[in-house]
Amino acid sequence: MIRSGRSRRWIAGLGLLLSSIAIAAAFPAVLRIPRRNPGAAAFPPRALFSHRTHQSFGCYACHPGVFPQALVGFTHEEMQAGKFCGRCHDGRTAFPIPGAACARCHVDGS
Repeated sequence: MIRSGRSRRWIAGLGLLLSSIAIAAAFPAVLRIPRRNPGAAAFPPRALFSHRTHQSFGCYACHPGVFPQALVGFTHEEMQAGKFCGRCHDGRTAFPIPGAACARCHVDGS
């Protein structure tokens, strides 16, 4: 059976959609950023990161260039130097980290 070009494009699009869903399902919706120093005080609570909140950017906007696909700890100094979250949270792309309410990222709980 010979498929038309339109049919092949539809099947390819469906395949891309299904693979995107499978990839997205492999990542936790919300994760807690590890502390750079594991022996650090428990306050403030570790920051939370939501893949859902950032989904409009797509995986490759951050991985692997800005973040490796593994949990890594980092500091506010590194973010202010434009690394990790600071790459976008610079006041132009997204709200700036300096001056933001701590509880916006450092959320207590599990």
